[in-house]
Amino acid sequence: MSSARSATAEQGKVPQPSIYDPEAVLDTPEFKELDRLTIEEFRPRGRKYDENCDIPVDNIKALHDRGWLATTVSRELGGRESNLDADDKASYLQAIRTIAHGCPGTAHCFQVHNHTMWIMEKLGTPRQIDKFVKPTLKQGLLSAFVGSEAKRRHMYMMNTTAKKVPNGWIVHGEKNYATNGAMMGFAIIFAAIEGVKEYLDNHLMVVITPDMKGVSMDHGWYRPNGMRAAPSPVITLDQVFVPDENILSVPGAYPRGRWQGKYHLGFTANYLGTTEGMYRWFLDYIKQKGRTKDPIIQMRTGEVRVAIDAARALFHRAIASWTEGDVTRSELLSMAAKSTAAHVAFEASHKLIHAAGSTALFDEFPLSRYIADLETHVLHAGHDRTAQIIGQAELGEVFDSTLQR
Repeated sequence: MSSARSATAEQGKVPQPSIYDPEAVLDTPEFKELDRLTIEEFRPRGRKYDENCDIPVDNIKALHDRGWLATTVSRELGGRESNLDADDKASYLQAIRTIAHGCPGTAHCFQVHNHTMWIMEKLGTPRQIDKFVKPTLKQGLLSAFVGSEAKRRHMYMMNTTAKKVPNGWIVHGEKNYATNGAMMGFAIIFAAIEGVKEYLDNHLMVVITPDMKGVSMDHGWYRPNGMRAAPSPVITLDQVFVPDENILSVPGAYPRGRWQGKYHLGFTANYLGTTEGMYRWFLDYIKQKGRTKDPIIQMRTGEVRVAIDAARALFHRAIASWTEGDVTRSELLSMAAKSTAAHVAFEASHKLIHAAGSTALFDEFPLSRYIADLETHVLHAGHDRTAQIIGQAELGEVFDSTLQR
């Protein structure tokens, strides 16, 4: 198989640890202001957004006004130029993590949007950047990356089809979990080219906008237990004509370019940031209740602190590894960081509930929303599959370190 699948790393070549410091950006005034914003403004709004699965419009506007919606795009487009292909590999990830301190749903909207903008600028034509990226940034809208669909046999094998016709393609299918649909300027949709069997050759990225004929969204479908502030509707594509100029790159560009492997750390950042936000709230709550001398609470607090520190260390090590040149190794480290952050999140939730007591779960407090968001969002990735892939690598078997499930 081609580069979308990896075998064991070449023997005898052990990359030297990087001196890149992913934490340095956290000491800057803009990150301190972002942290204040997410705790003092985003978190209190959470209950309102959760009630009806509303997209966090006020939070998105605040991020747009401060330039955060352009985090992954180049400085030429007014961005911060932070992504794993750039010199600054940490800012966009630390921003996801920081936003998740107060609102995991907003952090996920931000994550999906910035991942989409990153690949659009990297692979898009000047015409596509002018047509989609610039207007979306200017208007403070969001972009979407939509691969998910029901009964999909493999992450890269789509049921949604694209049929070539003169000057374009006819796209037909149904996509779910279309995060940012409610504020969508454009979306990258994954489809399979009719008549081509191998997904490395049939996987196609088509760019659609909500006003295109045959495009419709079901906003009432999305009613999960958690992550309700990251509404992700179903998008139906009913024989949609997509012009050739809306095709992003070439067939197979996404799996061959190992793009999915670049996104592991975005989820890691959200899991970790949500857990940290929950823990910080718990500390304030316990202190206000005057329960800091309880030895059981002291023990549980210490256990959670140790677990968070371990997840944070692996997160930062994985980010730094992307400066060292071994992409497969970085993907595996990123998968390990993602899985570790997920397990720490579940463990911390359980311990903090018992330490804080049942009153802490009342609606007036954010603890129950943190827990619901974690329980829902951590399921996005298949962590058993992650462990299997890492095990395949350790045992010298063929593996694909880009897979999410």
